[in-house]
Amino acid sequence: MSFLDKAKELANQAKDKAEELAEKAGPSAAKGLDAAKSSLDKATGGKYHDKIENVSHKVEGILKRDGHGPGDKGPEEKGGPTEPGPKTP
Repeated sequence: MSFLDKAKELANQAKDKAEELAEKAGPSAAKGLDAAKSSLDKATGGKYHDKIENVSHKVEGILKRDGHGPGDKGPEEKGGPTEPGPKTP
């Protein structure tokens, strides 16, 4: 086995392990995000509520990317663009 083949094999193993760990951490990250969002909103007296919500939604989008995040229902629920299907007469 060449060096390049071994490197590719190790990279694939690391990728698989990272995906596994990310799936396990997703729910905890979402809970932490909600707690941080609430704390920030309370600490600022709601003055920056819209900005906090905006950043929170962006982070949630990253957590839910590719449908691997907790509670992901697809692009329709997130308000994202959907690809048009084939046209039927």
